Amino acid sequence: MFCGCKAHWFGAPPNTLVCPVCLGLPGALPVPNRRAIELAITAGLALHCETPEHTKFDRKNYMYPDLPKGYQISQYDLPLTVNGWLKLESGKRVGIRRAHLEEDTGTLKHGEDAGRRYTLVDFNRSGVPLLEIVSDPDLSSADEAEQYVRALRDILVYSGVSEMRLEQGAGRFDVNVSIRFEEGGKTVWPPQSEIKNLNSYEALRGAVAFESDRLWQEWQTGGEIRRRTGKVTVGWSPERGRTYLQRSKEEVEDYRYFPEPDLVALEPSSATVAQIRAALPEMPAERRARFTADYGLSEYVARNLVSDRTLADYFEAAAKVEPTNAKQIANWIMGELTAALKRDGNDLGAMRVGAQQLAVLVRLVASGTVSGTAAKRVFSEMWKNGGDPEAIVNSLGLAQTSDEEAIAAAVDEIITANPNVIAAYRRGNMRALDGLIGPVMGRFKGKADGALVRRIILERVG
Repeated sequence: MFCGCKAHWFGAPPNTLVCPVCLGLPGALPVPNRRAIELAITAGLALHCETPEHTKFDRKNYMYPDLPKGYQISQYDLPLTVNGWLKLESGKRVGIRRAHLEEDTGTLKHGEDAGRRYTLVDFNRSGVPLLEIVSDPDLSSADEAEQYVRALRDILVYSGVSEMRLEQGAGRFDVNVSIRFEEGGKTVWPPQSEIKNLNSYEALRGAVAFESDRLWQEWQTGGEIRRRTGKVTVGWSPERGRTYLQRSKEEVEDYRYFPEPDLVALEPSSATVAQIRAALPEMPAERRARFTADYGLSEYVARNLVSDRTLADYFEAAAKVEPTNAKQIANWIMGELTAALKRDGNDLGAMRVGAQQLAVLVRLVASGTVSGTAAKRVFSEMWKNGGDPEAIVNSLGLAQTSDEEAIAAAVDEIITANPNVIAAYRRGNMRALDGLIGPVMGRFKGKADGALVRRIILERVG
């Protein structure tokens, strides 16, 4: 945030992405990262926030092993963006109170050697730009909390603010959990818990469910929650499936905030904010709605496509080539393409099957040039070696026979040779006709148009 070290710290050898600034060495001075500030404004605008004309950085003072300076450069009373909102899948609107920039801390690595426990500090993450987004207390269940973080992640990824790879620590959730109930004719709000550093949706669901139940049980049994007045901070142990106490929550006064003396105040110009706003892409919710309206996709398919911006862009590029077959293109992406990506661990941008190639392949299936089975062979060849789908169909001899007269003649012969099948069909066994399709297809070595074969059979026996 305030130095030139790489922000992509995950996976790097410990303490190799460090400098005097992020190590907090004496005399080192911070220099704000302009791009990080622009991305923070981008996030705020994507969340319908206001961008104040005046903002500043502050020192947040506390001692912890992963904080080398003994303070963190953050924002206290004048954050970069304020007063926004985000709409959940359910339609509920959740307020965004603020989104402020700060520098991240290092990471602690706990271990044990010969029965002795130890902790090592890796400062690679120290100083990495960190955007803290604070919501209003509008969420009332673990389900809504998960909807919120999923929607938030989609927006941040789409707007290019962050890849938000939770498994790499690029997104963490701190969740305030409280219980509310009626007792003695009054609404009771016992002191809440803050669950720190949740890094997966599973952890979010489990931790919120456990902690809310723990608070209720503690209240029911007359526990410490009835006596304390402040919030406590807890961690989540996925191995044990329970929370554990970390510390009593500090109050604002404990951090002794004051304006960062080594940095000047920030005043984002209206021209800069307008330029960033104009560059915002279509947001996920709007894109899902457009996919269902313009392409006739189901909500499920639209949601899966839009969950990955690159995948959604790929779909749209293919659909522009074959707009009348958009549904079929989506099915191929959700089926064969996604399966191949997962199987081989490929990146969408590095694969050999381009959007236009997939669109042409879908067109070949829709026109009856190739069967669905043959099309999968063509796709497999394109996936391995690239190439034009029409050329692959010709080179492998996969084109379907659509000669109606020839197929009709074969159908007549097969019907004549199988009177028992026709009798069974006329007695009400609708599946009996499936026994005729195989022999007809066999006459053409599997290359007859299956839909045409079925239609002619139904016409003959109808």
